[in-house]
Amino acid sequence: MMRIIEWIILLIILLPAGANAQGLFEEAGTNEKQSPFQLNGHARGVLYLGAYKSPSLPEIRSGYGEAALKINAFSGMHGKLFSEIRFRSGYEYNEYIYRFDLREAYADLYLGDFDLRAGQQIIAWGRADGINPTNNLTPQDYFVRSPDPDDMRMGNFLLKGRYTIKSRVRLEGIWVPVYRHSIYRFDLFDMPEYVNIADAYSPKAALKNGSLAGKVEFLFDRFDGSISWFSGYDPMPGIATGPLPETPGETPEIDLYARPFRQQTVGLDFSFGLGSLGVRGEAAYREPVSDYKGQAFVPSRDLRYVLGMDRSFGNFSLMVMYTCQYVFDFEEIKVLAVIPEMEPEQLQQPVVWGMLGPMMDQQLAGFNRIIFDQTKQIMHSLAARPAITLFHNVLDMEVFGLYHFSTKEWTLLPRLSWSISDNLKLGLGGQYFEGPPNTRYNLIAPVFNGGFMELQYTF
Repeated sequence: MMRIIEWIILLIILLPAGANAQGLFEEAGTNEKQSPFQLNGHARGVLYLGAYKSPSLPEIRSGYGEAALKINAFSGMHGKLFSEIRFRSGYEYNEYIYRFDLREAYADLYLGDFDLRAGQQIIAWGRADGINPTNNLTPQDYFVRSPDPDDMRMGNFLLKGRYTIKSRVRLEGIWVPVYRHSIYRFDLFDMPEYVNIADAYSPKAALKNGSLAGKVEFLFDRFDGSISWFSGYDPMPGIATGPLPETPGETPEIDLYARPFRQQTVGLDFSFGLGSLGVRGEAAYREPVSDYKGQAFVPSRDLRYVLGMDRSFGNFSLMVMYTCQYVFDFEEIKVLAVIPEMEPEQLQQPVVWGMLGPMMDQQLAGFNRIIFDQTKQIMHSLAARPAITLFHNVLDMEVFGLYHFSTKEWTLLPRLSWSISDNLKLGLGGQYFEGPPNTRYNLIAPVFNGGFMELQYTF
């Protein structure tokens, strides 16, 4: 029944849009004034192939079609409405998917030097290239299959106000009343039969469970920067153990679930130019609040910073980025990315069952260190992305590579994009992750390694 309702809603939205969009755009093209109503979006098909199970046939990991519609409605100089709707249907992670997503839907109110925005929004703080330690507002779907990294970002309901103190100084404040966690598919990893991945825990909607953030931004001719602060639930939860019954029962089972924690972060970011060289950076100090410190699903306080530089040489460009994370109060523990197998007969023993909870907490403490990049006191890496544009901006090629010095992990993400026409684009690429045992890249490699193809039409 819900599928039928969602299809009806989608048709109601798209059919009038398709009928009226041409007239709206023609009117906007013939008049200098901005049209009060604008539509754009895309339709695309994406196919992901995974690792080979045999010498001849690849494994289809994901294949889907997606339609997206963006709507801008302007109300003179006083406000604006924006929404983005996406519909995806296909096959992903060994199951059929049918997803109707209201990615963003918000209203803007302009009152002179003060702007107010309320609704479902995607907030992207930070000026570094893709790795942003100051951005603690936006949950992400780390396991979304999309050639566009921006698709990892998820909308969240929040209220944002911004006040222009002077032409080059702005003050921004954000309130997130309802927590939304990032998606990390623990259920895709190999788990023993006695482990069940339960639904994630989310705090109830209440004033005390909201998150607050503030930022002072400086905008000068050759330098941009900001100082920011965040207090609330971290979008990326850890993984914790559910309560154990007193006896194992006939089918012993233990629940694992994603559990968020509250933290505070103070950060800064900047960007400036040195001749033809662009320089960007971020730094953030994160500390969990006292109620959560020392728990297995909570990371230790840390300092994370990023420094990136980029330069263009005609049609060729190069980006280089260094990242580092320092963990305070670091203690060496045994880190394992797998949960040990145990026979049902073993779990039936009262002594073993009584020790299972503390054993899992110790196990998950190491597992969470992998997720939060805290297996070493100092974690640092170097990334580079060379890119070139050929044939009068028709063909784009790039390769993103990253190497973790601390853990010996590395990744390569090549991509080729061919603009067949102004609206039609073909993309080809791949993902490859490699790392020693008990590292994150070793954990996710079976899920992500492979190639993809994308055909996208935009309007």
